[in-house]
Amino acid sequence: MNNKPVLIIGAGISGLALCLVLIKNGYPAILFEKEEEIDQPGAGINISPNGNAVLFQLGIKDKILNTADKPATIQLKTYKRGFTISKQNLNDDSERLFSYPYLQMQRKEIINILIEEINNFDPNIIRTDHSFESFSENDKSVLVHFNNQKSFEGSIVVGCDGINSTVRKIILPKSENKFSGIIAWRGLVDMENLSKKTQSLSSTVWMGKNSHFVHYPIKKNKFLNFIGTLRSDKWESNSWHQIGEKEELRNDYKDWHTTVKEIIDNTDMIYKWGLFENKSLPSWISKRSVIIGDAAHPMSPSYGQGANTALEDSILLYRSIIHFKNNPEFALKKFQKNRKLRTQKIQKASKLNTKLFHLNNPILRMIIYSGMYVLSNLMPFILIKSKWIYKYNAFKIKLK
Repeated sequence: MNNKPVLIIGAGISGLALCLVLIKNGYPAILFEKEEEIDQPGAGINISPNGNAVLFQLGIKDKILNTADKPATIQLKTYKRGFTISKQNLNDDSERLFSYPYLQMQRKEIINILIEEINNFDPNIIRTDHSFESFSENDKSVLVHFNNQKSFEGSIVVGCDGINSTVRKIILPKSENKFSGIIAWRGLVDMENLSKKTQSLSSTVWMGKNSHFVHYPIKKNKFLNFIGTLRSDKWESNSWHQIGEKEELRNDYKDWHTTVKEIIDNTDMIYKWGLFENKSLPSWISKRSVIIGDAAHPMSPSYGQGANTALEDSILLYRSIIHFKNNPEFALKKFQKNRKLRTQKIQKASKLNTKLFHLNNPILRMIIYSGMYVLSNLMPFILIKSKWIYKYNAFKIKLK
């Protein structure tokens, strides 16, 4: 790798984490964001042990723990009667089995922590108001162009620009996002507006017919974050900044438990969007460009692995760059080889989770729920089922 910087497009979690790990280890990087101000709406995210393995080893453990909520338990409930199918310890078992906790926080909180760390090194590394347009590459460098007439030369360009990635469209002009047939709702509720019973709930998944509803506390129990998904034939925008209508959300969950209705009734700002997917892309790379995170492998939210796989990507790309610093093209190939199969498996697991949460057949629901109820009284099956995901440590996994 030459002395030219790694050029990162997009100030999301993957871009910021990649930027931070590079500069902390002496590699030049510049991060470009199209917005004038980096501001994320109040969505909550799950940071599972594999994601915290990255954050803690980036040196921000204390900041994360001081900000995040650490759920004691996770429970699965039936959508109408609220019968508890499973209630299991989450963090004691998580730290015992995987050495790292399971945390929940606002997306913008983790974004702000990463920005602060980068700015402590150099406040000029992050360049806002730079909307990426195109790049050209040769054997020695890549030249990136922005709509403000500025251009920058670097060693490689990394597309961390989300599901509507412009970098991906240049690498793979024929790639298209396909509507998954599922829409999602999300919102935040002030805990003070909820009943004591609802306030006392830890992470909860309500499982219904062709739909499910998840909620958990964030901001040190000041707010309750929720996301609901349901099947729909109607196409929706894939922008999760789109405002939704409360009456429509109420109607979608009109037959659900009173707790779910209470949460919806006390939500002020509601967002609605369509879940889109990109079937396994033939490649994430060109000679000196690569896409990571949602740009490469968008995830269904039902396993909470979007941010976590993005964090893994950032570290595996960094490690590939430093291991093969004299051959960037080979470094990108190695990164893809080490990430593609795992992310494909997690994408499939996320879809299976959605199917489990959305069971429509009442007989099948009874059989599967009964099995889950029995298992939950014998072992921490939720964590055991997810062991292959959560035990992954991006800093330590052997490069193939």
